[in-house]
Parts: sequence; C-alpha cells; structure tokens
Amino acid sequence: MMLVRHGETAANLEQRYHGRRDSPLTERGIAQAHGIGRRLNTLLDASAVEIISSPQARAHRTAEIIRECFGGNLSPVRLDDRLCEVSIGGWEGLSQAEIIALAPGTFEGDGRHNWCFGAPNGETYAEFEARLAGWLSEISDHPALIIVTHGIVTRVLRGLYTGLPRSLMLSLPIPQDRVFRLAEGKIEEIDVKVGLAMPRIRQVSALPGCRLCVEFDDGVTGTVDVRALLDLPYESGFEQVVINDIGAVCWPTGHALEPDIIYNHIKG
Repeated sequence: MMLVRHGETAANLEQRYHGRRDSPLTERGIAQAHGIGRRLNTLLDASAVEIISSPQARAHRTAEIIRECFGGNLSPVRLDDRLCEVSIGGWEGLSQAEIIALAPGTFEGDGRHNWCFGAPNGETYAEFEARLAGWLSEISDHPALIIVTHGIVTRVLRGLYTGLPRSLMLSLPIPQDRVFRLAEGKIEEIDVKVGLAMPRIRQVSALPGCRLCVEFDDGVTGTVDVRALLDLPYESGFEQVVINDIGAVCWPTGHALEPDIIYNHIKG
C-alpha cells in the first residue's frame, strides 16, 4: 500500500494539535496533495487504484485531490473511521505551551513522543493501537492501494507493519510531502516534488550560547542564534531542544521555531 499523511493545515502553521478537530489545508497543503497525486500517478496502474481515507476533512480533502490527479476515473474515495487521528480529548486545539500550562512536564523525557496518549478524556495507546491493528489485519498487500490519514496514525501503522517496538514507532518522522510504500514487510520512502515545498529539518543540536546547529534534508546546514529569533526566558534546559510532530524545533517550555524561519535565517 501507499501511505500518505494529509497536507499542511492552518493548525499546523499555528503549532496547534487538533486531533479529532479539523483545520483547512493551506496553500502549501493543497500543493503537497497535488504533488503526491502526480507522483503516485507515475507509479501506479490507474485501473487498479483504490483510495481509502480517514473521514476527517483534512485527510478526505487530500484524498480527493490525489484522486483528481488520476483524471477522475477512479472509484469514489472510501472512508474508514478507524483511520481517524488519535483523540487527545481536552487538549484538542491547544498549542504545546497551552498543554504545558495545564500539565507541566508533559513533553519532557519519554513524553516527547507519548504525550498524546496522556490527554484527559483522550485515547490511550492501547485503544489507539487496537483499532489500527484491527484495520491493518483486514488489509492485504495491494500494489495500488492508497491510504490517506494522519501523523500519529502513519507512525503507528508503519510500526505495526514492520513490528517495531512502541518507543521506535512513535519517533518515526511524519512528513506531509512524502509517500511511504509498505510492501513485503518493508517500507520505502518516496520523495515528492512540491512547488511550495519547505525543506524538512533532519537534525538539530544545541550549542553553547543559545545557538542551534540545524541540518535540513536539502543539504543546507548552519548555526543560528536563537536569542535573535525567540524570547527564551532562561538558558537552563536549552539543550532539550527536539523536532516536534509539526516539524518545528521546540523545547519542553513550549517555545518553538518554525523551519521556514530557521531556513531563511541560515540562507540569509
């Protein structure tokens, strides 16, 4: 199968976690969906293509754009509730900083990737895994099957498919401009050309003096003085910088920098 995450949304730009809520695709998100559709059209036999999507609007819209790229001759997109994003209950619609204000320490240590399963009135990991495992057990290898879903769903589906331990599967990258081919127990990442693409941050590390060394996936690498871009309250904990689920660099305090700001600063 071909596994796809929905295109960028307004909530992604606002650094807000929406879970079961929805947010419209941005101009870049629409371009990502078109790019993925065009790429898949070069790889798959259109006569055999089937598209299954989460019913949430951001994924469904992405799926419909992909379908349009095949000329509109495909069967209608099939929706499956089991492909919905993880529910984060009382934290839906909040930013990382707002979640930290309600539950300090949520994103520290192992919480970096497990935080979404500790939300009040949200899904537990066991519940989430069970519904995805049930769905996956019903799907056989299909070379022209396209699945359109969400970030955490794509992580866990890839992990379940290859038998990864939970700690590893929850740390998998979740780009919005890539396709993952799942076949014969293996996963291949397929690049997609998007006109409004922004390079992804591949690696980030903290340096003395509140500086970061950042490497992007297009080869651009450089250092940036964070104090010139962000009002950090203190230097303690600066080394705990990570790349969050939205692709920004962030700290357990809730402070974050979007990749385009860092990229443009490095490029000058």
